[in-house]
Amino acid sequence: MLTLPSSGAGYEFSAEENKTFERLVRNMSRSGLVVVIASLILLGYHFIDYFGVSLGKAASPVITYVDYAAWILISLIGVVIGVLLIRATAAFRALIRTEGDDLAHLMHGITRLADILGLVFWAAAGASILLTVSFVLLLTYA
Repeated sequence: MLTLPSSGAGYEFSAEENKTFERLVRNMSRSGLVVVIASLILLGYHFIDYFGVSLGKAASPVITYVDYAAWILISLIGVVIGVLLIRATAAFRALIRTEGDDLAHLMHGITRLADILGLVFWAAAGASILLTVSFVLLLTYA
């Protein structure tokens, strides 16, 4: 446990460590934004589906398979994101289970988390694009 002296002086992160935190914050913000956008697209998708709004074109079997493929890819992306987040916990777990090197474990965990959130951003962006494709297919061919 990091205990700060009562005099107000404490540990100050280095410039390199601060860059790691900046990357973490940037990737958290970007990932959060793309998840909000994807959630709004999904909400729109369900409204279109529930109310049966459609341009009324007849869907070919190919369109149906494209839609299924998009949903399968979205699901696989979700699994990858979950696995990446689980893998990021190892360094943080070391904070709890070890003694004497907490700051190094913390920085390693923050670095991994920042990297993983960068991947989460791109994965969520890809899933959002696939969700948009499915939304357009639903609107056009439902």
